[in-house]
Amino acid sequence: MQKKLISILVDGVSADTFENYAHRLPNMRQLAESGLRVRRLKSTVPATSVPGRATMLTGVGPEVHGIYGNHIFRGDAFLAPLTEDLLVPTIATHARQAGLDVAAIGQALVDPGDTAVHVSPWWLRGFMTGHRFSKMVTPEALAASRAIHDPEDRLARAGLTDMDAFRNAADGGAPHLISGLALDQFLNRAVVALLGSNRPPDVLLTEIEMPDAFQHYLGYDSPAGIWSVEFADMLIGNLLAVLERTGRRDDYVIAVTSDHGHGPVDTAIYPEAIIPEMLWMTEGASLYVFLKNAGDLEKATERLARRGVELWNDAHVPEAMRGKVAMFVAPPRHSFEERPSDATGPLVATGSPHLISTHGFRPGSPEDDRMFLLSGGGIAPQIVEEADADQFAPTLASVIGLSQAPYAGRSLIAEESQP
Repeated sequence: MQKKLISILVDGVSADTFENYAHRLPNMRQLAESGLRVRRLKSTVPATSVPGRATMLTGVGPEVHGIYGNHIFRGDAFLAPLTEDLLVPTIATHARQAGLDVAAIGQALVDPGDTAVHVSPWWLRGFMTGHRFSKMVTPEALAASRAIHDPEDRLARAGLTDMDAFRNAADGGAPHLISGLALDQFLNRAVVALLGSNRPPDVLLTEIEMPDAFQHYLGYDSPAGIWSVEFADMLIGNLLAVLERTGRRDDYVIAVTSDHGHGPVDTAIYPEAIIPEMLWMTEGASLYVFLKNAGDLEKATERLARRGVELWNDAHVPEAMRGKVAMFVAPPRHSFEERPSDATGPLVATGSPHLISTHGFRPGSPEDDRMFLLSGGGIAPQIVEEADADQFAPTLASVIGLSQAPYAGRSLIAEESQP
């Protein structure tokens, strides 16, 4: 019988974090010991959230799928990319076309039309409005960021009848870290409800967000940061428990990975003090600059180099944007930030970081590596020391019997060992 698939993205868990703290993560450790474990899954360029998700879903790099940053340049501003910005189909599209029942609970960049049940990612609301170009966000885009697509009322039929509360839950009233934990738990309830229902999906894609935020604000390898990963492990335990209770554990292969790693930051670099006349957007320890005028590249390169910043190549940028945006990478333990709005005193080029841990370091940096676990459905125990970012999607595709043709990388599951 063809196996079903659950894919869980745990935001911001580095390879080193899992290596060092697996003993405190019983559910992920169980998956690692019983199936395939990739110690170091490389990240996309840059190693930030939305490019990472796009490659995980499409199996190709940003130069092909088009999502080259957390914000991409469109019109006259850097804006948060949406599903329609993807230039190629996702694994959800391929699964739907193969006749599989797909659910996406909080998974970004999945087209609701490719799913039977779709709950938008809660973090996308603030991601779209929480930067200096928020005035460019359309009412339609904001509405889409709150949408729930469930034409057959499968969530309500499964017992989850309070989805209206989720639509408005990220509008303030509680500190970000507290509300984020609640929203992660709420989405986990939706996942558990569907898996325990009389119509569990063939493919379920979901995310757990808060380890990323806890590390950004409270520190890499900090007690609170590790606790947030333990919280994510507990949510995965809820999922495993409902599968055991319903006798469905053997029906599913479970994939757990992250979109990027994390690493400590000592110094923030403020681009507005260095290239004040240019349009730019931070990507953690990477920076995009829009090249509006002749000589902008040379000017930005020269000024940023004085702070140890390195110009990176544009091989990861879609061909249509090459020569229009340039990416720069910060020196070790530095990141790029927008100067706080409440800052006082003269504008300076560097300062203490607001986010004391980040990602998007110089491509190839070990801090940006992440883990990848695949367990269940007859997946043989195996340790793979290193794999490329574009191998995640074809590995999932091989689990559910999809063609490998759309993907740039190769599956990590040998044909003879596929379920």
